[in-house]
Amino acid sequence: MSLYRVCSPPLNEIEVYRQESDSISIPSSPTYGIDAPLGLLASNIFAPLYLYATLRGKFQVWQRILNDISKQIDLCEPCLDCGCGRGMVLIQIAHLKKEFTHNCSYRSVLPVYGVDIFNSFDQTSNSPLSTYRNVASANLLDYIVVHTANFVNLPFKDNSFSLVTSSLAIHNVNNRQDKQRAIQQCARVTKPNGWLISVDLKGNVAFYQQILRELHWQTIERYWAGIQMMFGLWPCEILKAQKPQQLSDSFHSNQTN
Repeated sequence: MSLYRVCSPPLNEIEVYRQESDSISIPSSPTYGIDAPLGLLASNIFAPLYLYATLRGKFQVWQRILNDISKQIDLCEPCLDCGCGRGMVLIQIAHLKKEFTHNCSYRSVLPVYGVDIFNSFDQTSNSPLSTYRNVASANLLDYIVVHTANFVNLPFKDNSFSLVTSSLAIHNVNNRQDKQRAIQQCARVTKPNGWLISVDLKGNVAFYQQILRELHWQTIERYWAGIQMMFGLWPCEILKAQKPQQLSDSFHSNQTN
């Protein structure tokens, strides 16, 4: 059954570049660049904290989050990473799926999907080709689908994903109304009993929490991401929320469509 609510799904960037793979150089290991280079410049004497967060700390934080949540979701079900960039979270989820496949060969494992508008202002060398190179380098081409799409208007059906993630992405949306729309869209496509996890700059995450409460989500945690994700003077928070099983479909559709 198709996950898409549009008649013509967006291109799968992974398959597009896979067909041209003979002419594409693949690095020996994934490379992810620097988050918001202007932020690094603005961090001044706190630049070492910023560099640690962007080059190492965020990986450690997400590894801890995903190792924990993998015990609470069905890894056979499709997952979604909103604002996937060059694939840092996307690839970690795909690794978990690949490992699960080896340990559970009697069930098919559906891929993890990534969407992004691929703005290089948000991350150096951010492009579908960069993501493809990282996915190919990690030997995960069979576990990942990537679309150029905006998470303010996701092309997927309601209740499609057991896990929806977003890392340092939604705060880049231009205005408060569209930030609200982005969280509502992420909530819409999350399956009942599925999880929505966002790591973002402090000052944004409380707003995301408020939106989910307005959607009648009840199991919500918000907490500091730790020193590992101090982008200079800008700390990050983690939002971890579970979609209610009995959430009214009509209420949810009215809030998000």
